Order: sequence, then structure tokens, then C-alpha cells
Amino acid sequence: MKLLYSLYKEFKVITRDKAGLAITFIMPTVLILIITLIQDTTFRSVNEASVPLLIVDNDHDSLSNVLEKSLINSKFFIITKKQLSVDEAKSEVAKGHYFIGIVIPEHTSDLLRQRSSDRVNKLMSSFSGDTLSSERLDTSTIRLKLFFDPITKKSFKTTISNSIERIISQIEMQSMVNSLNETMKESFPDAKPSKLETAPIVGLTEEYASYNNSTIIPNSVQHNVPAWTLFAMFFICIPLAGNIIKEREDGSAFRLLTMPGSYMIVILGKMLMYVFVSLIQFALMLSVGLFILPMMGLPQLNIGDNLPVLFLVAFSAGLAATGFGLLVGTIATSHDQASLFGAVFVIILAAIGGVWVPTFVMPEVMKQISVISPLNWGLEAFYGIFLRNFGFKEVFPEVAKLLTFFIVSLGGAYWYQKYRQLH
Repeated sequence: MKLLYSLYKEFKVITRDKAGLAITFIMPTVLILIITLIQDTTFRSVNEASVPLLIVDNDHDSLSNVLEKSLINSKFFIITKKQLSVDEAKSEVAKGHYFIGIVIPEHTSDLLRQRSSDRVNKLMSSFSGDTLSSERLDTSTIRLKLFFDPITKKSFKTTISNSIERIISQIEMQSMVNSLNETMKESFPDAKPSKLETAPIVGLTEEYASYNNSTIIPNSVQHNVPAWTLFAMFFICIPLAGNIIKEREDGSAFRLLTMPGSYMIVILGKMLMYVFVSLIQFALMLSVGLFILPMMGLPQLNIGDNLPVLFLVAFSAGLAATGFGLLVGTIATSHDQASLFGAVFVIILAAIGGVWVPTFVMPEVMKQISVISPLNWGLEAFYGIFLRNFGFKEVFPEVAKLLTFFIVSLGGAYWYQKYRQLH
């Protein structure tokens, strides 16, 4: 009966705290909407991006035409053609008007055909035993100028450069084939050479590696919904700690201790009510991912098929967050102290745990540090369910860590309260 009264008391306290309700429900909803919209393009593959690209074509011949068509077919770029000087093109990219600029010098196609022909002639002369003078062969490289916006990340710059080099290599090979055909016509005038196939012989198929036949593809929604839900759960430590301190200051805590029964009943009442609030937070955030984000043009959250396991992870995370709040409220001596310490500590745990920036893009040293954060444990468990179709066996290590964190926090709060009563 005392537990029921304790639960009712906590319900009344929570519903009267308007600021606490805003932190608990409104803040995480706004964060999910804003951060997901901001990060959406970051999570998309390069194929889905539309990169503005400037082409300055001073060649107006086969190479520039084929290069432009290949860039259009790649669907990486939004292409704009202008007649500018090299310095003007460089300035346009530097100002951020274009992400990439390509300047194709004059007579590039003529030089390519000439040098392809020279290489073929040199090759054929080696078979006939003739010694072809190497003095007239120009082996220097034909340079196309490639400019990148200064904000470009090195990894993306390398990806784009490699893609363009691959296109140019195909053009070079086709030019060599054409030169070889012309040379062979001179030696075999009656022959009718067939067109050489230039399509790749070895190809690649790409797909995400799945577990338990999961076909869910990672995106900004799959990351941000569980990440900011966990952040909101742990931020519950602020209203919970404030509640404990207020009871201590107005004498309510002392009166509760004089009632028959154990102090653990009082703690249990707080814990159960705030765990229930955490589960409501979780359900609300899932609803945002399922219904609101798709209305804003974002992918719909896919929660997988293991709903009981999903509930177990959410319940474990709620226990861990509530245990942390009880510990902060028990140790802190004032509202300001509890709010400042609780908020800063949760933000630190979120930062190193992969809430703001996913751990897979962190430096190696941060990846090693992230494993100490309870938010990382919960996030990895949610990733496993959403993206890898994990069951109970696979998420058990993370669930065990969260429950251990809860037990340690609850034990610390209980023993510190006993210590304070004795002193």
C-alpha cells in the first residue's frame, strides 16, 4: 500500500512540474526533428548526393564530350558549363558556388589521339623489328585541372578524384583502341575489324551485409531516433534529482522516513514512476520516427521484428537513467548543483557514446573511450535490433551492462543516504 501511495505522490509531483515535463518530452522531440534534418544528407551515399560541378570546356572535342556524358550518367553531379579562364573557374569554386571545377585545356583530344597513335606505333614497330626513334615521342602527361571547394573533406575529395580518373582512363583506352584499329587498317586494308568491347570484364555488386536476413539500410533516422531517445532518458536525472532535493529541503523526505516501512519503498516508488516516464518517452520518440519524420521527407523508422527485445532494451535503459538520477539527487546538496552536474555529465556521456556523432566516424581513441558510456551500450543495442535484426542473445551483453549500471547507481544512492543519516 505504501508503494501505491508513493507512486501516486510521484505522479502528482511530475505533473505539476511544467519545466520538467518540457525537458522530458518536448526537448527530445525537437532535437530529433532538427538533428535528423541536418544530418540526413551526411548519411546518404554519394550516389544520392547532388554535387554542383563546373566544367570549363576549352577543348570542344571528343574527350570533353565523352567526359561530360560520363559525369552526367554517374548521377553524382549537377553539371554547369561555362567559358571562363582558369583563374575565374578557380575563384567560382573557392567562393562556394560549385563544389568541384574541371578545366579541360585546348587541344586535349588532339594531343590524346596523337600520343595514343605514337604509343601504338611504338608497340607495332617492336614486333616488326624496326627501331622507332623515341625522340619524337612525347610521353608527358596531359593535365586537366581539377579544383575543389576548400571545405571538402579529404576522403570525399579522394573518392571524386578516383571516379573522374576512372572515367578518363576509359576514354584513354578507347582512344588507344581507335589508334590500333587505324594502324591495323594500314597493314591489312581488306580486313574489317570488329568493335572492341570496352565494358568491364570484372564487376562489383554492392549490398549491406545483413544479419538474420535483415534488409534495413542505415540512415539518419535509424541513428538519431534511438540516440536522442537515450539522451532524453538520461536527461530525466534533472527533474528526478530536483524532486529528491526539494523533498529534502521542505522536510518531506524526513516525514517519509518516519513512516512505517523501508526507505527502499520510497526509492522504489520514484524509480518505477520515472521508468514509466522513460518508456513513455521511448514510445513518443518511436512515434516521431514512424509518423512525423516521413511527413518531412525523411525515411521512416524501421523498428525491426523483435518488439519484446526492443522493449527490454528500452526498459533497461530507463532503469539505468533512473538509477543515475537517484544517485545525482542523493549526492547533490542543491538544485543548481544537481542541474549543472547532471546536465554536463549526461552531455559528456552522450558525446563520447556516439549520440551526436556516430562512433564509426570517430577517431580510434574515441571509439575506445566510447565503450564506457551507458548511452553507447543502449545505442549499440538499438542498432543491433534496428539494423541487424538482433535477438535477445545478441543484445544481452549491452542489457547486462545497463542493468549493472542501474544496480551500482541504486546501491550508491542507498548507501550514501545511509551515510548521510549517520553523519
